[in-house]
Amino acid sequence: MLLRLEQQRFGRTPRLACWAAALAATVATMSCASRTHITYDSRAASVDPPIASTATTDPHFVYDTETIEVDNHLTDQNTRYEIRHFSFPSIGDNGQADDLVAFDYHRSRRPGKHPVVIILPIWGRFVYPPNAMIRTLRKRSNGAVHVLNVMGESFLIDWPKLGIVTDEDEFMELWAEGAQREITTLIDMRRLVDWAESQPEIDGDHIGLIGFSHGALFAPTLATQEPRITTLVLVMGGAHSHRVIAQCMGARTEDVQIWAADTFGWSREEMEDRLEPLYGPMDPARYPDRVDPTRVLMIDAGKDECIPQSCRDDLWEIMGRPERYTINSDHRRSFYTMTPINFNWMRKKIWKFYKKHLLTPAEE
Repeated sequence: MLLRLEQQRFGRTPRLACWAAALAATVATMSCASRTHITYDSRAASVDPPIASTATTDPHFVYDTETIEVDNHLTDQNTRYEIRHFSFPSIGDNGQADDLVAFDYHRSRRPGKHPVVIILPIWGRFVYPPNAMIRTLRKRSNGAVHVLNVMGESFLIDWPKLGIVTDEDEFMELWAEGAQREITTLIDMRRLVDWAESQPEIDGDHIGLIGFSHGALFAPTLATQEPRITTLVLVMGGAHSHRVIAQCMGARTEDVQIWAADTFGWSREEMEDRLEPLYGPMDPARYPDRVDPTRVLMIDAGKDECIPQSCRDDLWEIMGRPERYTINSDHRRSFYTMTPINFNWMRKKIWKFYKKHLLTPAEE
């Protein structure tokens, strides 16, 4: 009887011990993950920092400016921030519900004009990185920064259809639609900057932008087309979206690569060549020397299985060799450095960068 009671009492101990050991191993692994750091060196950069006001906009991204009518409602508030959910119509098919541009505005209740940070989504994917960064910005700034958190619940690329289409022309049409959604979304983000600049509480001379993963493929091009963006943070991104799509070893991309090989006989190299004309306009490599490298922070993964090394290195060159941290891990696990497991290392680095380059001395 006593033996049975002891077994009932401690029967779960081995299982708990396994979980504890796994957690300890994860913590140890991530805490010890090495990182390399390259500071910006003007002597190594290809050109002197450009003057943002001289940047031009490619014809693909030109639009007619107009007053944006937004719908909004209050979702939360506290002593420091009021949070409202906003939406306005996209200029076209942006792949989102009802073709709306939706974002949460974390508006500081602190008097005066303050900088704003626009956080791009990982379209159709994880919301943890943007949400974690919002918490850090709100807490660390003590209300000195507004935040616009752009929603992106749906993918810009129709992955399910790409995995079943058997007609090559229809297959390419789906890719063309996805590329056009990227362009449409970039124009919508410029319109969002228009709206932000018109708000009396936002300091339009201090607008930050951050992109994670897909957002970090998108953000560099947006920054080259939008001179009002004054600071830029790129996390796990790269140049050459067509190459990323054709080479990424991720669930959706790899499935479509295999489908294209089995159905159309395409190699990954042929897929890259076929996508380049469609995604070329979104490639920041087409627009070098338009971003001030002293106001760019790049964080990438040294073992990234999705963003090829050439895409990451080319992005660093295109951005003018800015400050760069490379985490010795793969794409997904590198985001663990945003969590308490790794003492929120990435979030602290990003905040330190914004504090230096976005806030005025009076706001620090």
